[in-house]
Amino acid sequence: MKVVTLSTKDSFGGAARVAFRLHEEINRMGIEDILLVNSKRTASSTVHLAENYHDPQNRITAFLNKYKLKLQEKRRRIIWGGYPNMQNKILSDIAISLLKNSLDKIDFDLVHMHWVGESYVDFTEFRNVDKPIIWTIHDCFSFTGLCSYFEDCDKYKSHCNACPQLGSTKEKDLSYQVFDMKKKRYSSLNFHIVSPSKWLAKAAKESVLLNKYPVTVIPNGIDTSVFAPMDKEEAKKSLSLDPKKKTILFGGISAMADPRKGGDLLRDSLKQLAGMYAEDEIELLIFGAEKKDDYTFDFPARFLGYVSEEADLNLAYNAADVTIVPSTHENLPNTILESLSCGTPVVAFDIGGNPDMIDHQQNGYLAKPYDIFDLTVGIVYTLSHNEDKTLSHNARKKVLDNFKIEDIANRYVELYNQVLESKVSDPNILANE
Repeated sequence: MKVVTLSTKDSFGGAARVAFRLHEEINRMGIEDILLVNSKRTASSTVHLAENYHDPQNRITAFLNKYKLKLQEKRRRIIWGGYPNMQNKILSDIAISLLKNSLDKIDFDLVHMHWVGESYVDFTEFRNVDKPIIWTIHDCFSFTGLCSYFEDCDKYKSHCNACPQLGSTKEKDLSYQVFDMKKKRYSSLNFHIVSPSKWLAKAAKESVLLNKYPVTVIPNGIDTSVFAPMDKEEAKKSLSLDPKKKTILFGGISAMADPRKGGDLLRDSLKQLAGMYAEDEIELLIFGAEKKDDYTFDFPARFLGYVSEEADLNLAYNAADVTIVPSTHENLPNTILESLSCGTPVVAFDIGGNPDMIDHQQNGYLAKPYDIFDLTVGIVYTLSHNEDKTLSHNARKKVLDNFKIEDIANRYVELYNQVLESKVSDPNILANE
């Protein structure tokens, strides 16, 4: 079996890390898998840049294509400029393809897509592909006009228009247009959708764009030998933290800059926590953000900046007594999986795929959505109910039983074989829910 996996990146960002982990494990199983990306950061020999497969061009053709791309980008900026109210939103259209005709140069039996936004894929590339296409969706990009998370909007169930995230009241706005483009380009394609969480699988089946395709729930996997428990006191000392203090961990890509990550909600919760703990009893550890003057908390905070090495992330999780994930919208975040795998309980809102990982008051705490007081209750609960390490034990066991990368890769290979043998035929079945 030969697989080509598509991902915009091979690292930097949760979806990219998931794709890379799975790609490496599938190769270890003896299956030939090329990870084709638009942006490469790893040194892996099995990760290839799509541009290396583009047709060779003479200087005149190269100049004309570069000029055409500039015109497309200029037009795109003008269109997006018509929506000045889309503040702090991660939105993506399908106006440009940087994958181009790379797939024509590769021998494969099956395509496995992960997150392919940022102008990597516009879906016209699959017109001549007669092989199965498995698509692991990591957010809502696949079935909405533009948004990564639909928030309180349910227009994806009928037709995106007057997009609230664009600040638009126009029916046939950009979200409407891109939704129509996706519907047209998907129509001739034979996807099999994989969702890492039950929540996202349900939303995909309710959407106009994906409801005709079979959907299988397979969670993200994690290398439990990399993310593993270690001596907490030694971990704290390694990061110059006081072993006598309780350490609260918070982090992610653009942890403080991205409103979806819930930095402001955490800050409000810590104000309440300050009435229960003295300032010298708690320390914050934050990764994915640099220290800034406007990042003020009620407890001392140590900023690690962007952490790229998994060994360094493992150290941070092990140094923490609890990890807080106050995101307002999530699918199946790596932060929760990685923390639990290290035996560190997690407090998060009861949203998205969080309940797939957190068993309330067993390995962490699921707070009522966006209830700051309940988030604070969750922090207090985990800090005060883990003296015997029961929460830590349950956290590690949850991952070992459900999210080991070896087990997840095996489930994907089983799906590959089923799809290739045409055993999955009923698009109305929501498998593994």
